[in-house]
Amino acid sequence: MMENLQYQTEMNSLTGKNNEVQPSNDGEDGVAKTENDGLYSWTQTDEEVEIVLPLTKNVVSKDVKVIFRPKVLKVKYCGKEVLDVDFFSRIDPDGCTWTLDKSGDDDDDGGVMKVIITCEKVDEVSWPRLTF
Repeated sequence: MMENLQYQTEMNSLTGKNNEVQPSNDGEDGVAKTENDGLYSWTQTDEEVEIVLPLTKNVVSKDVKVIFRPKVLKVKYCGKEVLDVDFFSRIDPDGCTWTLDKSGDDDDDGGVMKVIITCEKVDEVSWPRLTF
């Protein structure tokens, strides 16, 4: 880690960019990255990845099936596959969870159900992207 910092500092000095730092990877710093034309969004820390998948309202947990594999995430809704992700790196399926979350108001026309998926990374490093 220290070698990378020293290298970055030297390169910044040579190029005259003394106060600049390397930009963050996608999904870092609490800024969600939207994928597949808004199908889902994701954020990451070094330890985990969180994926948010909006679905229609009135979703019940028995209609949702989430499958965790070391490099793959699949989500089925009412028997139909709605998300299939080949991860950039490995996750620990035993350290993964999902929940349903309702956002918006309680009016008949408001509110969207979201599947919130949290995946624990095998290697605690930032990924440059979610998929391979």
